[in-house]
Amino acid sequence: MALWGGVGQVASIAQLAGVDAFGLISMIVEAAKTVKRNRETCQLLARRVRMIGDLLQQLQSSQLMQHMATRNPMEQLEETLRHAYILIMSCRESSYLHSCFTGGKQAERLREVQNEITFYLQLFPLVSFVDNTRTLERLMNRDRTTCSEATAGGLHEAHHSECDDRLRKKDLEATKSIHAQKPGEEQTEGQVMDMGELANLIGGGKGAQLLYFSFSQILAATDNLSERNLVGNGGFGYVYKGKLSNGLDIAVKRYNTSSFQGPEEFRTEIEATPNLLHKNIISLLGCCTQGGEKILVYEYMPNKSLASIISDETKRELLKWCKRLQIIKAVASGLAYLHGDSHMCIVHRDIKSSNILLDLEMNAKISDFGLAIMLAPNTTAEVTVLGTYGYAAPDYVATGKISEKADVYSFGVVLLEVISGKLLFSTKVYDDSLYRGLLLQDYARMYREKAQELVDPLLDAKGNEKAQVVECIKVALLCTHCLPEHRPAMSEVVAMLHGIQIIGL
Repeated sequence: MALWGGVGQVASIAQLAGVDAFGLISMIVEAAKTVKRNRETCQLLARRVRMIGDLLQQLQSSQLMQHMATRNPMEQLEETLRHAYILIMSCRESSYLHSCFTGGKQAERLREVQNEITFYLQLFPLVSFVDNTRTLERLMNRDRTTCSEATAGGLHEAHHSECDDRLRKKDLEATKSIHAQKPGEEQTEGQVMDMGELANLIGGGKGAQLLYFSFSQILAATDNLSERNLVGNGGFGYVYKGKLSNGLDIAVKRYNTSSFQGPEEFRTEIEATPNLLHKNIISLLGCCTQGGEKILVYEYMPNKSLASIISDETKRELLKWCKRLQIIKAVASGLAYLHGDSHMCIVHRDIKSSNILLDLEMNAKISDFGLAIMLAPNTTAEVTVLGTYGYAAPDYVATGKISEKADVYSFGVVLLEVISGKLLFSTKVYDDSLYRGLLLQDYARMYREKAQELVDPLLDAKGNEKAQVVECIKVALLCTHCLPEHRPAMSEVVAMLHGIQIIGL
């Protein structure tokens, strides 16, 4: 690359020739923490480099990574990482390194390296997808082979068709037997798995990361989908509490197959959620697609949703400020991960307090990715408007143009709910008849000079906590600005909240 001809000496000074990709990634992430110039660009570059590291770890066992065609880009990646490290170091130190870049070229060269890193972020998930798809195809072919000994010697087209017909008939019979099965009877998962349907529904790369449950296992875990185990419902269908044979509590989300949006939301959830590995994102354990069922199995969250806590005065009174602040920070961290720190830019589109779930220790996790979409960073897309009125950003509702700033707006509304102790559509939101009919965020803007008027009377904030509440109200008002360009990014929200220390946990 001619661009780097002038910095060859710097590379030799840094002695990077023998450092592998993982070592370079670690060095880049550490160096970016103390940069003095082009700070935002350097830290964004470091985040994307860290994503590369996460992807490489996932790909280490991939058979395709052993092929020369895949190894060549790996060597080129290491060269790009060396250049990235040199650039970031030049932004950190006012020394010989910096003198090599004087002339206003740093930002331009950082952008060029960032573009190269983006290429690898697109390449490596594709390698993973191809590798997983091949694995799934091998499993499907092996499943077909067991249906008839005749398939072992390379059959004609008519023989393949006959075998497929027998498989479909076998699956249908198994499904019927399970629906008629008695609660105590056992059924083997492999007998009923319709691999073809699952592969068509979710794609090999995504489905390969999920556990596959038979319908009999779902029935056994939920006491035949008993009403006693019903913990939630909505337009999508029903959610049941269940318990697996190993004692693990689970949440079983059974989609209403007659729902217009149900199949699409099911597909979206199993494409996005398994790839999201963050402590503040709900864990999807597996799914069941047998016999036309569309069922998702999640980790169980015993304290249910944030909305259920806010709407219950007894529970809300126990939710002191330190715990509320912890929940706020957790949701912000999860959204920042979705928008920029995961290997995809995901816009949730339906952030609201009922989609924030709480575990036994009241740790918050974002759930329900049925409306989520993937975007390139810092871009917009024109889509069908979906979501929940009041939480959905007004610019998105008016134009159909979506960006991550739509989630920022929704987060601001949830933040106001946590502070005020009132849900968006609570009949008790306003005592002043002058402001009846306003949304919570509009009401908050009316009272921005009298912040204490917004605070939940049950909160009983004392001393330094009152100042923290006021700061959080300011953050919420920034997030709910009517113009998306004036809203902060979630990474900026995390930084603002980081300065507010949690005391009393």
